[in-house]
Amino acid sequence: MAAGGYGCEMEHSKSQVDRAGKTLADGLRALVEKRPVGKPELRAMASAAETLDWWRNEHSRPLSRVAANLRYYVAAEGTPVVAQRLKKAPTISSKLLREPKMKLSRMADIGGVRAVLPNQDAAYRVARRLRSNWTIVKFRDYVVEPKDDGYRALHLINRNRGRLIEVQLRTPKQDWWANSVEIFSRAVAPGLKFGSGPPLLHEYFQVLGRFYFLRESGHEIDAAFLDRAESLSTRVRSLLEEAYES
Repeated sequence: MAAGGYGCEMEHSKSQVDRAGKTLADGLRALVEKRPVGKPELRAMASAAETLDWWRNEHSRPLSRVAANLRYYVAAEGTPVVAQRLKKAPTISSKLLREPKMKLSRMADIGGVRAVLPNQDAAYRVARRLRSNWTIVKFRDYVVEPKDDGYRALHLINRNRGRLIEVQLRTPKQDWWANSVEIFSRAVAPGLKFGSGPPLLHEYFQVLGRFYFLRESGHEIDAAFLDRAESLSTRVRSLLEEAYES
């Protein structure tokens, strides 16, 4: 067994991993665009898929270690929920397809751990502990600077045994927001989390994200903003009713 291979007979360099990612993305793009793909290209894609599977599996043990360690660091904040997930191969491939400049060896969220903390102060305290004790190569405060779609959370990229693992620290409302986007994406608006779907839903989740932020941070919410949020909520309910009736 190759060192670090976790049962795989062959170990690949990061340059080989990156080439496999590009081969797979290029092949998938050709298929999506309905361009001809010959047998040599299909064989190359199959080989690239095997390399991707190997690279994905390389994150399994680091992911488990990070999740276990995170449970230790959040224990002081009551009983936060900690969950881990290894991104599925089709999801990794889809991300490579969406982001042509992405190098597979630098994809930081193949392994991901999420902790739901009781409030924002608790999330910041845990983030400070992790940054003091872990090898954090990147920190993003999406609470102060939310994503364009309204997403808020703290993200830390931890390097563990040479593999990048993404850690997300959320409040309950931030977690509910993110899960709601996932549900809407599956049920009524495929691709919503990647920027497609009805503009109404994008505006709704942007406003909802800000509403939760204002509530959790204790800011006063003006009447005009509340009216806007209520109007959007009513329109979204109508959209859902139409979608389920059709």
